[in-house]
Amino acid sequence: MSDPQVKYTQEEINEIIKRALSEQAVNERVLSHAELVEIAAEAGIEREALDRATAELAQARSQELSRRDESREIAAERTVQLKRFGASAVTFAVLNGFLYFIATRFTGGTWYVWPLLASGTLLAMQLRHVIFPYDKILQRRRRDEKRCERERRRAARAAWKQKLFEGGSAVTQGAKEFETVVQSGVAALLKIVTRKLEEHVERAEKRRDRGPRV
Repeated sequence: MSDPQVKYTQEEINEIIKRALSEQAVNERVLSHAELVEIAAEAGIEREALDRATAELAQARSQELSRRDESREIAAERTVQLKRFGASAVTFAVLNGFLYFIATRFTGGTWYVWPLLASGTLLAMQLRHVIFPYDKILQRRRRDEKRCERERRRAARAAWKQKLFEGGSAVTQGAKEFETVVQSGVAALLKIVTRKLEEHVERAEKRRDRGPRV
């Protein structure tokens, strides 16, 4: 059992905390951020220092994941380029062997050297992509970026057309509503005029029925 009177320096406290956290991580596999903050506070570690350490750890993890992803991408691209190089090498061997056979068997010339050099140059360029596949990755990324940019512009144009169509529909709807209101107002005015005329005719008939006064 530890002596309660024993005192520890800050370095010893940090080391004890590290070992305790390691042991707890082995037993529990996970440790929440709140528990980490609580343990650090009990150990006398400032919250700002803990936040900086957490941010640095997150950044280191992100960089490590990025490196792993890039390594996997390079390995996958190298595998693709290696398969292409193998197929091209087989084609190179068969084609140039056939041309050599034709040249030595029937024509007796050395013209087969020129297609050999040309195809050999192309094969060497493919071999360069196998050794340095990052160029192909950059080309694919540029193509992806261009495709994303085209899709973004297409979506922006579609949204603009939709907005313009909705605006035109709103104007048309407003014009229809205004026309309806005008028609309603005209109809109401005609009713009033008709009623006034009927009242005027009715009064005139009543005066005519009463006849002139003697």
